[in-house]
Amino acid sequence: MMFIKRTIRPIVFSVLSVLGGITLGATLVGAVTTISANITTAGTFNADDAATFGSTVAVTGATTLASTTATGLKVGQTGTRHTGILSGYCTIAATNITATTTAQATCSGATGVTTSYKVFVQATSSLPGMIVVQAATSSTDAIEVIFFNTGLGTTTAGGIGPLSLNFWAVL
Repeated sequence: MMFIKRTIRPIVFSVLSVLGGITLGATLVGAVTTISANITTAGTFNADDAATFGSTVAVTGATTLASTTATGLKVGQTGTRHTGILSGYCTIAATNITATTTAQATCSGATGVTTSYKVFVQATSSLPGMIVVQAATSSTDAIEVIFFNTGLGTTTAGGIGPLSLNFWAVL
């Protein structure tokens, strides 16, 4: 009987040790891949590989989202998905527009804009009061703008430029 106790006891302890080690190892590996508690860090959080968020991500402070593989941006549940957004200013050379007529001018320096972009322009303070931006359309690295001279004001001469326009272009 004593022989059986001395022989079986170390075998049982060995088997239990191996099973305990396997259980402990599986628990530690599980903790690395799934964390069921909040994580707070005062330093940088870095994901060196793909990261997937299954819920809302709240970002506070200054944030840069940069990617060479991003394929689109959509804010909110409704709306249009955009694949390119540009902003800046472009410049129009001096142009004359007769009172109560329209004239088209090329606003150059809109680098990156193509004919596929929708453009929105806004006049700066250098646009005379009787001149109105009537329409704008995109072209390659420029924006074509149609101006209208209302003929209203202290002068109807209609000379504009050189002047700059602010723009947003979305794809």
